Amino acid sequence: MRFLLDLEYRDPLLNLALDEAILGAVAREEVPPTLRVWRNPRCVVVGRGQRIEDEADLEACARLRIPVLKRPSGGGAVYHHAGNLNFSLTLPLTAPWTSVRESQGYLTGLLSSALEERLGIEAEPRGGAVFVGEAKVSGSAQLRRRALLHHGTLLLSPDTVPMEALLLALRAGYAPHGVPSQPATGGDLSSLTGHRVTIEEGIRLILSAFRPLGRAGLAAISLREWALADALSSARGGS
Repeated sequence: MRFLLDLEYRDPLLNLALDEAILGAVAREEVPPTLRVWRNPRCVVVGRGQRIEDEADLEACARLRIPVLKRPSGGGAVYHHAGNLNFSLTLPLTAPWTSVRESQGYLTGLLSSALEERLGIEAEPRGGAVFVGEAKVSGSAQLRRRALLHHGTLLLSPDTVPMEALLLALRAGYAPHGVPSQPATGGDLSSLTGHRVTIEEGIRLILSAFRPLGRAGLAAISLREWALADALSSARGGS
């Protein structure tokens, strides 16, 4: 498995486009199955079937200069920030990856097991997410285009801007017209374990979780992937 450690803060639109570019490269068999670990600066990202005005407090986001974007995968709205580590798995579209339910259950199960083994906390996969008790520490979404993109979040530490200030699903009266987000109490691993869980620990945890999919070899994003991501980002309004 190709491992991309991509921690540079950049335009969130370009980061989302990179996921699509890598998905295309795996589908064309130009690159092997890929695990990318990456970060975004502060932004709200909503799912394909959602309306941004239903999911984000646009006035608060504008005041705080937090962009709101839409990704091509399904699922609900999420808040990315410095305390959140993102991971993207891109895999050939063969069994068991053809089934949404089976693939989500298996992959979130791997992450849950790694949390228990490495941090000693009891985690449970549930509906494409990972919970510790009632606290959601990881969410995921999927996209299939002749290959599978399974991308998700792992909340390591809280941000000074709380999710409740930005995400409407966490407020009373939430009534979206599109696909609803699933309101859940957010939980970060640092608070749940009682010690600061660093970015380095988060990377090791993700690598450990997905080791059953293949040995990870550190690599770089290809020039063709960069070019396609740049073109996608520019077409959608990126710089």
